[in-house]
Amino acid sequence: MDSRTELIQCTSFEILSDLAKFPVTSYWEDAPAAYLRDRAKRAGLEVSMDVWGNVLVKKPGTDHRSPGIAFVAHMDHPGYEVVAQRGDQLVLKTLGGVGVAAGTEGATILVIDACGRRLKATVTGAEKAEGKLQKTRELAGWLGTDTVYAKLDRDHDLGRLPRPVVPDLPDCIIDDDLISMRAADDLAGCAAILTALEMLAESTVQGSVYGLFTRAEEVGLIGARLVAEKQLLPKNTVIVSVETSSALPGAEIGQGVVIRTGDRTATFDYEAEVYLNTAVERIRSSKQGFKVQRQLMSAGGCEAAAFKAYGYKVTGLALPLGCWHNRGESGVELEIISTNDFLGETLLIVETSKLAGTEQFGTLEGLLDPPITEGDRLKCDRSILNRPEI
Repeated sequence: MDSRTELIQCTSFEILSDLAKFPVTSYWEDAPAAYLRDRAKRAGLEVSMDVWGNVLVKKPGTDHRSPGIAFVAHMDHPGYEVVAQRGDQLVLKTLGGVGVAAGTEGATILVIDACGRRLKATVTGAEKAEGKLQKTRELAGWLGTDTVYAKLDRDHDLGRLPRPVVPDLPDCIIDDDLISMRAADDLAGCAAILTALEMLAESTVQGSVYGLFTRAEEVGLIGARLVAEKQLLPKNTVIVSVETSSALPGAEIGQGVVIRTGDRTATFDYEAEVYLNTAVERIRSSKQGFKVQRQLMSAGGCEAAAFKAYGYKVTGLALPLGCWHNRGESGVELEIISTNDFLGETLLIVETSKLAGTEQFGTLEGLLDPPITEGDRLKCDRSILNRPEI
C-alpha cells in the first residue's frame, strides 16, 4: 500500500470509528452533524448548516460556472423513540424500517436520556400487525407495526419526551476483512465523503466539490428532498448518492464498491455515472485489480432519487451490506461491510472529485463518429433486395 492510500485508510477508519460512537436515529442526528461540521472546519473547508440541520461541506472550485460534484450521505439510521413513559414502562415508535426481531420480546435496546447516558431496556412486545400491507411486511422480515413496548432495566425519569432509542449493540468493530457496526448505513458513507474532502483540502479543483450530510433519510428522504426542492446545490451539480445497500447477486460483500445504476424508485443517469467510470479507469491505471461492481440496487431507495425528482443528474455508490437495518439470522445484529470495499469507495470518491468541472463522455463518445462506410454497405444491400425478379 502506497503512503497516500495508507493516509486515506487511516483517516477514513478514524472518522468512521468516531462517528460510530454516536447512537443515531432519524431526527436525532445532532451529534454526528456537529462532529462533521467541526472536523471539516478544522480541515479548512467551507461549512454551512441549513435551517433543517443538514450539513453542507464545500471545497470551492476555481471556476464557479463549472458544474460541481456533490456526494450525499445521511446521518440517521433506523431505530425508535420513546413517546410515552409510566414508571419503567415505555411506549416506543419505530423510525424507519426495522426487522421483526426489533419488536420481539426480549430484544435489548438503549434509551438515550437528555444527558446522553445509555439506559438499558428490554422489548416486551409490539402491537399486532393489522392490514394486508403490514402483514406482508412481516412475512418479508420487517416489523409490521410502528408501536413497540419496552421496560427499563431500572426506573429512570426520562423527562421531556420523545427520546431516541437504538439497538443494544457494540458501536463498531474493525478487523482485517470486515467492519461491523450498529449503523454502517449510512455513517460509512459520511466517513468516506469527509475523508475525501479532507484529502482535497489543499488541492485545486476546477469545479466545486460538496459533501452533503442529510437528516431523516430513513423516514422518507426528508433532508435530501428539502435541499433539492430549495436548490441549495446549483442545478448543474452532479449528484452522487453514497450509501450502503443490502448485498445481492452482482453486488457482493468484498467484491468492490458498487456503481449504483438505480434504486427501488428509479434508474439513474449516464451523464452522472460517467464521472465514476472515468475515475475507475484512472485508478486502475496505477492500481491493477481495483475492484468495482455495477448494479441496480433495488432493495431500497436512496437520496439520488430525491434529487432526480427535482431535475438533477444523479448516480450512486453503494457498499454491499450484510444484516441490513440490523436484520440478522439470529435476531438484531451488527451491520457488516467489507474493509476493502469501504477503502475502495473512499479512493473512488477522491478520484471522482478531481473531475469536478470537467466534461466527460466515456464510452458514448465512440458512438459520435458516424459509421459512413458501414452505412454505404447497408444502402448497397437495400439496392440488391429491391431488384425486380426475372
